Amino acid sequence: MPTTAWPRRAAALAAGMTVALALAPLPGRADPTAEPGPGTAAEQLEIVVEQYNNLREELRETQARAAAIHAEMVQLQRAIDTHRAEISQLAARAYRVGDVRSLSFLGALISMRNRDDLVDPLIILDRLTRERQRVVTGLTETYARLAAARDTVRTLAARQRSQERQLAARRLAIESELTRLGRSPRGDDRPAETAPPPAASAPGAANQAVRFAYAQLGTWYRWGGEGPDGYDCSGLTMAAWATAGIRLPHNAARQWRAVSRVSPAARIPGDLVFYYRDLHHVAIYVGHGKIIHAPGTGRRVRIDRVDYQPVHSYGRPG
Repeated sequence: MPTTAWPRRAAALAAGMTVALALAPLPGRADPTAEPGPGTAAEQLEIVVEQYNNLREELRETQARAAAIHAEMVQLQRAIDTHRAEISQLAARAYRVGDVRSLSFLGALISMRNRDDLVDPLIILDRLTRERQRVVTGLTETYARLAAARDTVRTLAARQRSQERQLAARRLAIESELTRLGRSPRGDDRPAETAPPPAASAPGAANQAVRFAYAQLGTWYRWGGEGPDGYDCSGLTMAAWATAGIRLPHNAARQWRAVSRVSPAARIPGDLVFYYRDLHHVAIYVGHGKIIHAPGTGRRVRIDRVDYQPVHSYGRPG
């Protein structure tokens, strides 16, 4: 055998061991091989889907922050206009009394258009009365805040462009993997297990989330889906709890950080069930040891045993 083959075989063996370790059950958890579930490739695809969802949440946060800063900039510009009007009044007063020295500084302030035009405030404040100092300080500080806000917006715009590029790359990776697997979002016609929703067995909001989940049984999995025509795992739990007025992020790991921890003994219908060490899957507990979830590409929203895959933890929204 050529010696060059050994590095390739060693790399393949290491990769196989990495996958095996990633999929190994947690101590005290269910064995993921106990019931047929998604294959390794499909499971890895779900990880990429959740990474895509996380990037979408990051982009939403960036856009929301940029919008808030733009609104702040509008208020700052209005404050600047107010300060400029006050300084114009001071300049008119200085003109009437013949205060030529103050008038020249005030005139320079009126002509300011940005922070770069700022007259040295120490020189100005040394020559102005306390009232005038207050107005000038307000103007100069507001200009500084506006300049800082503009810098932040530029930074956020660059971040948004980077996030959009990452989203496009993740989307391409997902679609390429779907093509490689030969699957489509409508690739499995096997009927999902269905059942009527139980009588109310949880507080109002949780019961509403559970009933919504039951109503989605049989709906096709769609990566990135938030409904109503398709869901991925975190999209389904997000949509279920949204009907109860609780906003969850569209990402399993982010949902885990947004909920309160619940012990297995204290779980009730409506609680979220998180799976795997890296929290790349989430379901909604519906009681009697069962969950409703969107299991993966080519499958429908369905009922499964809560331990169909290794459980990481439980969480309660609200």
